[in-house]
Amino acid sequence: MESFSSVVASRDNEETIDEALEGLRNNGSEEILLVDGGSSDRTLEKALEYENVKIIRGIRGIARAKDLGWRTSKSSFVLFLDADAYIANNTVSSLFTLLKEPNVAGVACRVGCANRDKLLPRLKDFYFEQIYAEQFKSSDVAECDADPTICGLFKKRMLEYIDGYDVNYPYAEDLKLLSKFRDKGVKVLMTRNHVVYHYHRENSREVYLQHYLHGYGKGLLNSELGAGARKPISPNLIVSYLKRITRVAAKSNFSTFLFYPAYLVFIEFAFRFGYLRGFRGTVR
Repeated sequence: MESFSSVVASRDNEETIDEALEGLRNNGSEEILLVDGGSSDRTLEKALEYENVKIIRGIRGIARAKDLGWRTSKSSFVLFLDADAYIANNTVSSLFTLLKEPNVAGVACRVGCANRDKLLPRLKDFYFEQIYAEQFKSSDVAECDADPTICGLFKKRMLEYIDGYDVNYPYAEDLKLLSKFRDKGVKVLMTRNHVVYHYHRENSREVYLQHYLHGYGKGLLNSELGAGARKPISPNLIVSYLKRITRVAAKSNFSTFLFYPAYLVFIEFAFRFGYLRGFRGTVR
């Protein structure tokens, strides 16, 4: 396996940073660049216990943190990992096997749930399952259309080719990154067979904010690209979709069946409200 550097953008992740760093160490990361946005908890204290971790402090903004991280790295391959996520042993060696094609810039893991014992994370996990069922309908490897750097392995020269992240994007920086790759005619893949385990948001305020900010970033991107505003969803389409997804949820467990339709409405409202704000805004 080729050597690789890892980039972890952190801020107040003391509860999850050990699992993230241990997973990277066990996968053989040559160096780990922890780019911190001003943690006030024990995140940095814990990170200092790891031998090959280099801490870069005081970098505000997720896009700036990730961009500085890969530019500082010394390897030809860069693995991005969220600070509230972890990977199993041998994950990275498996990702390398999918990077052989010259027009493939990177490959991402599908997202699994690390805290399924909580209701809202379990609903988020079910949401992802529905997306992946469609995305991987015909193959275990598909083109990535979201979340490429929750855990994603990239060729550094390809990041240089597109000049990395747009650091002016406050949110949904990964969507802009994917857009830049597409503009250059190169692919980012996602694999169903390798999982990054992510600690999903556990309270309604955090869930709302996450989807609002994702929508805001998507709105900024579509505004920049000249895409039209999102069309309203017809009531009939909403009813039809909720009936279908409720049938699927009923095959899962009672709590999913009971709460998932309301969860869908909640996150869609948050996303669309953020989207409209972002679409009318400008990238700083």
